[in-house]
Amino acid sequence: MFDVVDNAIKQDVDLLIADTSGRLHTNINLMKELEKVKQVFDKKMAGKYNEVLLVVDATQGQNVLQQARGFNKAVGITGIVLTKLDGTSKGGVVVSIVDELGIPIKFIGVGEKVDDLMVFNADEYVEALFPGN
Repeated sequence: MFDVVDNAIKQDVDLLIADTSGRLHTNINLMKELEKVKQVFDKKMAGKYNEVLLVVDATQGQNVLQQARGFNKAVGITGIVLTKLDGTSKGGVVVSIVDELGIPIKFIGVGEKVDDLMVFNADEYVEALFPGN
């Protein structure tokens, strides 16, 4: 990650996405590595980035809240991307995340295509959770 950040700075890129997928919030060593990645960003790109997004699976239920707690403690999440809303799952656990941690939902995923990633709309989400109310 150190080299990636250096190259992004040298090339004056407009957008750098760092995907640290596969991190388990219950694995202390992996979370420590993630903290180090964040420290590299903080040091090398101070003031240049403004989003730390946690991508969560809407089908995972209460485990998502535990993940959000762990990742927020480690790196300070600024937003949630809620995926897999194209099935039967409604992702209701995000209400707990927003309530307890104050982390906003930024995007939702309703499929596998680029156009299936959408900006989160709270009114539409509530309507989908409670149709007709």
